[in-house]
Amino acid sequence: MKSRISSAGRPAVICTLILALGIPAVAVGAGEGRSLLLGQRNPSSGALSTETEVIANNGTYGTRQSNKRDGDGGGAIYGCRSNPGAEPCVRANNLKGGRAFEFATSGNEGGRIDVANANAVPFTTNGTGRVDNLNADRLDGKDSTELVATADLLFASVTEAGALGANRGATAAALTDPASNTYTVTFGRDVSKCSFTASAVGGSSANGFGVQPGPEANQVRVDQQDDETDPVVEDRSRAFHLQVVC
Repeated sequence: MKSRISSAGRPAVICTLILALGIPAVAVGAGEGRSLLLGQRNPSSGALSTETEVIANNGTYGTRQSNKRDGDGGGAIYGCRSNPGAEPCVRANNLKGGRAFEFATSGNEGGRIDVANANAVPFTTNGTGRVDNLNADRLDGKDSTELVATADLLFASVTEAGALGANRGATAAALTDPASNTYTVTFGRDVSKCSFTASAVGGSSANGFGVQPGPEANQVRVDQQDDETDPVVEDRSRAFHLQVVC
């Protein structure tokens, strides 16, 4: 015996079929709520509008991605279109006190950071601690023992009358022995174990200046020509520059 649906009940059946078939069709079209399809684009077109979360509670890793092709292929690639100051393409956030990331390789190069501007900084950090095995020992081909800190470079500009001019680290200067044209320059630190160079201001000097530490540990004496029989009068009582390297 054939069952019949009254004409009055047909609209209800039609509405039920639309709800049963139409709602999943909308979800399938948007890609939301579907299982991932291996080896295909997910979703097949467009893009998801919400996060896809993978939550695990185990003793190893929440997810694992690997490419077993020998000698070629990457394990994963991530891309985004983040503006400066916005969230990065990849973030590892450890909510406890352990490491947030770790990289390992069996090769001789651990990794590479490329930036569009070759003069840009490769990365930034707010950490100020020492990084073992990452402290540069050479700069422009020079060993760290060959580099001199700014605090170890001292200088003083002294007038012919013994007045102190431009300087770094000097506190005073004076013509302490006019008869022998000897000047004394005082610094704010011990310079007794440093090296000294004094040069005349202006034209070349026929007679070099004698330089030596003392009389105090923070002082340097500069002795100029004092032989009155010397015909080069210009080499006596001249303004000079004194450089001190410690």
